[in-house]
Amino acid sequence: MFQRSDDPVELAVSLANTWDTLEDPPELLRDVATLERFVQRRNLGAADRLTARDLEAVRAIRDRLREAFAAADESAAVEILNDVLYASRANAQLERADGAWRFRYSGTPVDVIAAAAASSLLEAIRVDGWDRFGACDAAPCCCVFVDRSRNRSRRFCSELCANRHAQASHRQRTRQSRR
Repeated sequence: MFQRSDDPVELAVSLANTWDTLEDPPELLRDVATLERFVQRRNLGAADRLTARDLEAVRAIRDRLREAFAAADESAAVEILNDVLYASRANAQLERADGAWRFRYSGTPVDVIAAAAASSLLEAIRVDGWDRFGACDAAPCCCVFVDRSRNRSRRFCSELCANRHAQASHRQRTRQSRR
């Protein structure tokens, strides 16, 4: 469920997509152990000290991130993400990693998650614009993504949803041609 990635935008999207209406139940951050795995795979801090309170805080951050994807406009999305970043008590430091400069956040895992996710989405808005934020077109999927394609044409959260949508469209065309 949780991929290993050092990409902070992918962290934000991955966290936002821990609520998935295609799953039963839709809550993918089901318990503290699941949150611990999420934190460990991303090296976000001491995962062994997480509590039920931390789980609720991360779920609240997730809900705010999803609000930014569904915001009425770019300004509203920025305001939401700025609120998440402001509420975080993580400290940012610039460090060299793999030959490139990156921000590293220190603090509790909850604060690090909030700061890394919100700041990466704010940077995505600053560099490419909020119109790169999208929700999957393969209904009933409600997962979100940040479109990084050159031609700004991404419509689906994953290859799985793109294939599912293509198959459904093919079946519908086949049914219509038989009539």
